Amino acid sequence: MEPTAATADGRGDRELFASLYPGLRRFAAVVAASDRDPDDLVQEALARTLRGGPLGRLDAPTAYLRRAILNEELSRRRADVRHRRVDPVLVPAERTMATYPSDLSVLDALDPLDRALVYLTAVEGWTFADVAALLDRPEASLRVRASRARARLRDLIKGADVDG
Repeated sequence: MEPTAATADGRGDRELFASLYPGLRRFAAVVAASDRDPDDLVQEALARTLRGGPLGRLDAPTAYLRRAILNEELSRRRADVRHRRVDPVLVPAERTMATYPSDLSVLDALDPLDRALVYLTAVEGWTFADVAALLDRPEASLRVRASRARARLRDLIKGADVDG
């Protein structure tokens, strides 16, 4: 695909990204750990994507960027685990950031992939076939994973009602 004048000077990418940003930020807010800024996650995924060329070259930029956001969060999570193993002195056992109670705080108990799966199917209304294509995973395994994630959320919510 030949770049147009709009994509060559970046204007086309800016307009495309501006239209995609609200949905990408919502997705990043769901996928990211509560102590991470979703805007940072979107920015890192976008920067990584743009290194490969303009957004206009992508057939499905929303799906591609969602996958990049999820991959970025999973990479951060793996790096956090490695960092805690290598240098436990620098990483306190408990986070020192203030936490605020939220109805959505139970989502933090889920893996980023599970949060993405629940969000895409329950909130965005995607089919499991579409999510399987996005994540390059078998549809049947995603159905099982989603069922387990929803059951875990139900248990966590019930536990929060009893405790709180």
